[in-house]
Amino acid sequence: MRKAAILALMTALCICLFACGGKGGTDNLAEEIKKEYSETEKMTLIVTVRADYGSRVYDYKLRCVAEEDEMSIEVMEPEGIKGLKAHVSEEGIGLEYDGATLDTGELFGKGLSPIEGIPMMIRAWKGGYITESRSEKIDKQDTLAVTFDLKPADSEKELEHTVWFDKDSHLPVKAEILYGGYRVIDCVFGNVILE
Repeated sequence: MRKAAILALMTALCICLFACGGKGGTDNLAEEIKKEYSETEKMTLIVTVRADYGSRVYDYKLRCVAEEDEMSIEVMEPEGIKGLKAHVSEEGIGLEYDGATLDTGELFGKGLSPIEGIPMMIRAWKGGYITESRSEKIDKQDTLAVTFDLKPADSEKELEHTVWFDKDSHLPVKAEILYGGYRVIDCVFGNVILE
């Protein structure tokens, strides 16, 4: 009788542990974070970006402000193009600077630069299709890694985005975009303000 009670108690504890800490827990948190971002009206981010196109690598520090379907991105570094501003909307990208161009290369046929990649990431956070979520530690910080499928309909290669959100604040810590399994855009977030 006593063995049966202990066995029943252990079974109940195992079920609780799997229910709380299993995949369902991270999936629920990922959906909760996505809902929070979908309700965010304005986001201001300082982000360090590395764009790696194999033969060319570019490093930037950007200040991004996203409101509704529009985003303004200002280059803070490198010094040579500091002050360059891009305005991204559904109509396209407009650049502002004293005649300088931000050459970032193309990711695939139609092109994807960091200036296009960051709005793509934020759109995923607000309403993208989540393919995976898992708990991970980054420098002793508890994060939730959330992967979104970004594959364009006209591309044969996989395009996916993973972002690591702080588990407590739900702010992004780092992010990446992989194309055909190769990391082409890598981001580390500094100051992030949600309104």
